[in-house]
Amino acid sequence: MHIAVVRCFAILLLVFGLLVAGSAWADDGVLYQGTVPINNASAGERAGAVQRALLQVIGKLTGQRNPASLPQVRGLLGGAAGMVVESHVTTDQETINGAPIYRQRMIVRFDRNAVDGLIAGSGLPSWPGPRAPVVLWLVIDDGHGPRLVGSAHVNVVKSLTDRGNERGIGFVLPAGSVMESQVALLASGIGPAQAVVLPSANYGPIQLIGRLTRTAGGWRAQWILLDGGIELARWGETNGDARLAMADGADAAADALAKKYAKVVVASPPGTFTVDIDGIRSGDDYVRAMGYLQGIGIVRRIVLLGVTNDRLHMQLDLATGVEGLRNVVAVGQVLAADPDPAATVFHLRP
Repeated sequence: MHIAVVRCFAILLLVFGLLVAGSAWADDGVLYQGTVPINNASAGERAGAVQRALLQVIGKLTGQRNPASLPQVRGLLGGAAGMVVESHVTTDQETINGAPIYRQRMIVRFDRNAVDGLIAGSGLPSWPGPRAPVVLWLVIDDGHGPRLVGSAHVNVVKSLTDRGNERGIGFVLPAGSVMESQVALLASGIGPAQAVVLPSANYGPIQLIGRLTRTAGGWRAQWILLDGGIELARWGETNGDARLAMADGADAAADALAKKYAKVVVASPPGTFTVDIDGIRSGDDYVRAMGYLQGIGIVRRIVLLGVTNDRLHMQLDLATGVEGLRNVVAVGQVLAADPDPAATVFHLRP
């Protein structure tokens, strides 16, 4: 490393060593809230929006980038409406090419205990809150020289912060002082990425360092993610759209943090269990009950043992045990667990 760079780094550490302060933790209430676009406020549109909002919340809490593709999520969205605590529609205005554009969004807040039970019962990993904010040290060079994106220009990185919100990550930007700009240029260029650790102490313990440069082929993004001064991930890409390049930074950062912090909370040991389902009074009841069980991700295999009056006797191979099945059906509309926690009996809802 060049001697001048080392000297600059040492001076910056000494200066910012005087500024260290405890970082604030992000409120984890937003993890149970989903925000999705809607075309109108009709009942049908709102019902679909509630399910999409629950998918977003599941993604936040599990760290999964695309939870809709996971087999464990099949059959869980039908109970989304029963977990809603509050919902409302907002209208946002955005100016594009000088013309105002109005977009509606639906904001849905879900019951914390219901969602936690749903995830535990599904065998998905859980990334609990509260979560530390991620300090964004992004230097952009559009051909007119590199500069740090400070808190006064948060709209510049809106695609990144919006994607972060969707993934359950809150980003904070430095004030953008001259000294902070020097640190960011150093860390995102030829100097050590850890140069941002001490100045970040005023904002948060996790840092995403990025450099976005305009090239002949589009925008080249280079990223480094630090947690407690330790490098968690380093990646880069080139994209024709700067907004997409920045959004990818939020996605990859969420992936890396989820890999570290998201853990599977097993409701009960997996295995094969004998289960009864009563209330089966017709062929339609049978089809509804079996179709529901086949759509639950934690049900790996069903063996029908017999039928007595209105009751089905079966063996279920469950990924998270009977307690996990109880958690899942509790937020559904098809089965209800018996009030006796020792009983492996489920009742078909009317």
